[in-house]
Amino acid sequence: MHDIDPKLPPLEEPCDACGGSGDAPPGSGYEMRASFNCPKCKGHKLAPTAAGRALLEFVRRRLNLSEPEATRTLFG
Repeated sequence: MHDIDPKLPPLEEPCDACGGSGDAPPGSGYEMRASFNCPKCKGHKLAPTAAGRALLEFVRRRLNLSEPEATRTLFG
């Protein structure tokens, strides 16, 4: 991504929940985890900024996706 438009704000940033590692926080010894991926970024290590969320909302409306469908489709 070398040719980024300088007028376009950053659309993603390191995930604040996992610190950009993509890993879920460690559970207690007796706690089962459904996934080892961060629940916020789903292991992608990046989370959308406010501008990114606005763009995702725009795409969701334009493609006429329901909220669960958009989350599953756009975030994997």
